[in-house]
This record gives sequence, structure tokens and C-alpha cells, in this order.
Amino acid sequence: MTNSLISICIPTYNGERYLEEALESVRSQTYQNIEIIISDDLSKDRTLEICEKFKRDSQIPTYIYSHHPSGIGANWNHCIEKANGDYIKFLFQDDILEPDCIEKQVSFISENNLEAVCSKRSIINEHGKPVNSGRWYELCHDLQQIYLDLSFKNSYIFRKEDLKMLKPYHIIANIFGEPIAFLFTKRVFEDVGLFSTQYKQILDTEMAYRILKKHPIGMMEEKLFRFRLHENQESSKNQQNPGDLSENKQLEYFIVKNFYRFLSKSLLKNFLCKNYPLIKRLDAFYQNIKTQKRK
Repeated sequence: MTNSLISICIPTYNGERYLEEALESVRSQTYQNIEIIISDDLSKDRTLEICEKFKRDSQIPTYIYSHHPSGIGANWNHCIEKANGDYIKFLFQDDILEPDCIEKQVSFISENNLEAVCSKRSIINEHGKPVNSGRWYELCHDLQQIYLDLSFKNSYIFRKEDLKMLKPYHIIANIFGEPIAFLFTKRVFEDVGLFSTQYKQILDTEMAYRILKKHPIGMMEEKLFRFRLHENQESSKNQQNPGDLSENKQLEYFIVKNFYRFLSKSLLKNFLCKNYPLIKRLDAFYQNIKTQKRK
């Protein structure tokens, strides 16, 4: 297995409540050749104090940078720019890596000569207890199972041709997972660019599709991190903002423009009928004719 340097990138902002637990999950990693890159958006709580203490007490090389707030994407990109590793692993301040997360992901990505790999995750609540029910859980607990006609054991190499497995009404689905689900090579960002700073909510999904346009993405069945569900996380706050629905439309057009050859006919039909009223009326007219002929 490779012994490449892994940069664990932790963008922070007022993260004192869960940050110590996140950092301890880095200390517990079975893979040893790691560094920590912390980019802080001018936190007003004890975030920097916690980071500095961890840096003093840990043998893991830890670098703490201040970043002027200009959106979550800009902070993520700042982490990448400061990273020295051959691989990038994001860890958000409220989530937890399983001890063998990096070891298993770096082994998989190197053995399969990939630029990106993602894994599934466990869901926990604000108290660290497992979440196994509720509307969010039903919609998002297993992204590949919910949004794709795909089942696999252990692993799968997902290529753009596999987008034909997208279920008909899920053209903009996040079929890969949050940034923490991934291990990226650093060079893939040189190839496809950094995270888009124009988005607030879908920037991770848009990045995954940009990568998929050029490279296959590995999927691991094993749950290698714990995603914490709580009302103060950025994704929860952004989902409450109706204005961000326009991002979904932008992503939808991006996917159709770049992957239309790999999408199912039913999915393309739904897209066209939803976005072009004339096509919707023509389709309704055609369906009516078919119904009349069957009578």
C-alpha cells in the first residue's frame, strides 16, 4: 500500500461544540502519514483555542490558517491550496472519521488507479447517537440505493455510462455523498478546478459531476465515517433558504448538457417536459393520441 502524504482538510467556523471529537478521530487513524490543514473563517468562539491545543498536544503536523469569510466553497478551496499532500481528505468540524477510514480509502484509490473514491456513512445526531429513522434519514441515508438502480457489495467503479441507472426523477441527485465521503488526489483539482464559489448548497455535487466527466469514481460499501445531523450545520441552514432552489436548476442544466448521451430516455423526457412548456404540451397531446388508439 502507498505511504503517500494525506492532507486532512478541516474548514472551520464556530465549531467548538464538536471540533474536539472530530480532531480526535484524526488522531485515531490507523494510517499514519497525515497532516492536518485547518482553515478558519474568523471564528468567534473557542474554535482556534481548541485547534491550537490539539496542535501542541499532537504529533500530527497541524497547520492553522485564518481565512476571510467569503462562502463555504472559498474556505474549502483555501484548505486545498494550503495542502501539501498527494491526497485530500475533508473532515468537517461536526463529523467523525472511523479509525480505518483513510487506510481503506487510500488503499482502494491507489490499487484501482483512481482520482476519487467515496464511501457510505453512518448517521448520528447532535448527541452522537445513531439515527435510523425520520424524513431526512428516509431521503438521504443511502444515496446510491435511493437515487440509483444500483446495488453492489464491497465496491463499485462508477463511470459516466452508469448514469443511465439514475432513477427518472433524480437528475440532480447527490449520488456520491458529502465532501467528507471522498478521498481525492490533489492533482484532480488541477485537472477539473476547485469548488465553485457561486453555489451555497450543491457545490459538492457539482464538483463530483465535474470529476465524473473526466474520471471514474470509486464507491465503497463500507461506512467509513459518521455524518452528524443537527440543525446548525450549513446544509440544514441552506435547505431552509428557498432562494437556493435556483442552484438545482443550474446543476440540472449542467448535467444534461454534459451527460445527455448517458442519461435514460425517461429522465431526459421528464427534464424536457419540466423545463419546456411546449414540449410538455406536445407530449401530453401525443399521450392522448396513444390513449385514444388503444380504446
